[in-house]
Amino acid sequence: MKTVVIFSGYALPHLGGIERYVDNLSREMKNLGYRVIIVSSNYDNFETKENIDGILNLRVPIHKLFHKRYPLIKRNKKFKDVMAELDKYEIDRIIVNTRFHLTSLLGAKYGKKRGIPVYLIEHGSNHLSVSNKVLDYFGEKYEHALTSHLKKYVDKYYGVSEDACNWQKHFKINSNGVWYNSINRFDKNIKITKSKDKTVILYAGRILKEKGIEDLIIAFNKLSKKYKDLELQIAGDGNFLSYLKTTYTADNIKFLGRNNFDQLIKIYAKANIFVHPSHYPEGLPTCILEAGLMKCAVIATPNGGTKYFLNGKNGIVVESQKALEKSLEKLVKDKELTKKMGQELNKTVVNKFTWDVTTKKILEDMGI
Repeated sequence: MKTVVIFSGYALPHLGGIERYVDNLSREMKNLGYRVIIVSSNYDNFETKENIDGILNLRVPIHKLFHKRYPLIKRNKKFKDVMAELDKYEIDRIIVNTRFHLTSLLGAKYGKKRGIPVYLIEHGSNHLSVSNKVLDYFGEKYEHALTSHLKKYVDKYYGVSEDACNWQKHFKINSNGVWYNSINRFDKNIKITKSKDKTVILYAGRILKEKGIEDLIIAFNKLSKKYKDLELQIAGDGNFLSYLKTTYTADNIKFLGRNNFDQLIKIYAKANIFVHPSHYPEGLPTCILEAGLMKCAVIATPNGGTKYFLNGKNGIVVESQKALEKSLEKLVKDKELTKKMGQELNKTVVNKFTWDVTTKKILEDMGI
């Protein structure tokens, strides 16, 4: 049995796009007959070693400092025990996720020392920001230094979108190709029942300031003065949620909070328009793919490679607040266009962005 080890800063139940990418990829590989081991940080009181649905999860201890955002590995006895457990397996390939987590450096060095090919997946399209110029400056310096060191141990580089691949050039890395962020094909029994008595506009994802959600709310409030049959739904949780709920209290703005996957799919199924107004350095937003599979018309900023697959017929890319407002009104006014756009995006997602397609390409590129 071929064995693939995937290193990631965090893994589920920690929420995030990378965590979901790792989870879906590992499950698809396991279904194809591969042994998969995930090595991540033990950011909470989890078991050091745990088998979850046939996938071995190993968790290295980390320091409490910055543990919610950036795992700093604690090299104690538990750490040595985890690495000793990993040594028990004959490993064929190693995948590391992102350049800026120390777990990637750990995985890359481990592979290089043992002669195991190492593949790095880029998930972003710009430097990370904490909305502080001083901290961002030092963060960029650190990211460059860590990447320069990491490059000594990595064999090939991929990105979850064309934007992610292009971003690697900033670090003088020539990408070997795209391993798209993808989604699972949903149960065909899920009924897509779009709202007819009102137009439902949806945002789903982490509630962070950098995600541009307030831009969407401002645009929505302007439209609400002209059109009475509108509802904005905001699904998700994050540190910006409290501010938004306190500041925007209109009856037609619904904050749905955190939902599990099954609940979220039902929310997509009823929404007419999905908006992703992010200013965040995205890779390829899973939420857009999910919305497309559930036949929502999509409006998105170009962050995260959206400009490479939203072409005007299957979705709209906007680069300003004015463009967002104009495009949103265009879809609100034309229900038939909204319907057709959702159908076109559904075709795009099914043909190119599902995990069965992506996983087979990854395995082929790794030669196993």
